Parts: sequence; structure tokens; C-alpha cells
Amino acid sequence: MNGGMMNSDMMGGGMMWAMGIVWLLVIVLLVLSIAALVKYVFPGNRKGTKRTGSGPDTDQGKE
Repeated sequence: MNGGMMNSDMMGGGMMWAMGIVWLLVIVLLVLSIAALVKYVFPGNRKGTKRTGSGPDTDQGKE
């Protein structure tokens, strides 16, 4: 008679793990989105990035 109760207890534990994984993914996506937004808003001068020119089709260094 208690077989139904045991199954619902196991199901509750599985749903708890699933919700934990979902929240973990939400937090990771939120952190990555914030990092991308910060990088977009404050591009800065990093090694390898050239901020001169008017666009991607400028031929610098080619003659």
C-alpha cells in the first residue's frame, strides 16, 4: 500500500535536482550575458584589437 508514496518521494527528489540544474543554467546564462554586455559597452584597448579605421573593410598595412 505504501508503494505509491515511495514513488512520489523519489519523484520529488528528482524534480528538486532538475530545478537545481535549471537554476544553475539560468545563473550561468545570466553571468555570461552580463559579461558580454560589459565587453560590448566597455570595449577597451586590449592586445590584438585595433580601434582605428572606419570599419571592418579598411585595408591597413596593405598597399
